Amino acid sequence: MGPRQGSARTPPAVKGKDSRMDDLIESLPAADAQSGISVRPITPADTAEICDLLEHGFDASGIAADGWRPLYTTNWLADNPTRGFVLTDGGRIVGHVGTIYVQREINGKTGIVCNFSGFYIAPAYRGRGLARTLVAAAMRDERITYTSLTPAPVTQRVLEGMGYAILDRHVLLFPPGLNAETLWQSRVDIDVNDRTVRASLGPAERRIYDDHASYDCLHMTARDAGGTAYLVVKVKRRLRSVRSAGIPVSQILYCSAPDVLARNLERIKLAIMWQQKTFGIAMSERLFPKAPRAIRREEIAQYQSARFTPNELDLLYSEFVLLDL
Repeated sequence: MGPRQGSARTPPAVKGKDSRMDDLIESLPAADAQSGISVRPITPADTAEICDLLEHGFDASGIAADGWRPLYTTNWLADNPTRGFVLTDGGRIVGHVGTIYVQREINGKTGIVCNFSGFYIAPAYRGRGLARTLVAAAMRDERITYTSLTPAPVTQRVLEGMGYAILDRHVLLFPPGLNAETLWQSRVDIDVNDRTVRASLGPAERRIYDDHASYDCLHMTARDAGGTAYLVVKVKRRLRSVRSAGIPVSQILYCSAPDVLARNLERIKLAIMWQQKTFGIAMSERLFPKAPRAIRREEIAQYQSARFTPNELDLLYSEFVLLDL
């Protein structure tokens, strides 16, 4: 996340989508043909079974089966290749990786970004190289930027072996009062009114607003003498690196002007906490060239891209928006 404008674009419809899907299916790697284990794209008929699998597979997340459904009902890319891939054994789904696609325009560059979510292999099928096979099926287009924002340690090793680089190593946590010195650095006007915030945005960021308006995100602007920042924030119910789960914090998914945020960090933080009834804010350390005083916690995120740099990638259009993480 950096000082830029990013948006989602709907590309023109591509003809021959059904035949393209047939080609995709034919090109998928065989998982274990002799044992009846195979990989295939997700179909709408799989949704209930996948949601049940993820509810039990990620029981510590507290996300019920219905809470996973947005992965299969959200469409940020008109010509969406697939919702993801499943590993099957005799017709039964035993593994899954969800794919969230969007076309972004960032810093004058256009490209498709795919965020992986719900990467899971049933215990009886682990240790056989099937995780790598499943991921390979999901990342067959080198032109696409792939991100994994919440990889478990075993997933990290799989992705690293497939050429993924580190996107984030730490999340920065800002409890109230930690940045009180910024209260006197500048005067800031903060707007959290949906109508006036949207009206103040340019076309690119207005598209971001519209695409995220139905997902319980806080949209706000902060304006001081040096500029204006547009922020998109969502409540995060638990942090992977903090054992005291259940303490909600506000996670900044996007900030258009990190310098404005840094100068007015305490006031913006308090405004966010008041609006979302949380106990602090969290954000990627990539957001700042020099991070303000913060509590650093390890949270690995990974990516593979020939188009975008880490500082150009944010948390919009991702599982952080769709799921109650």
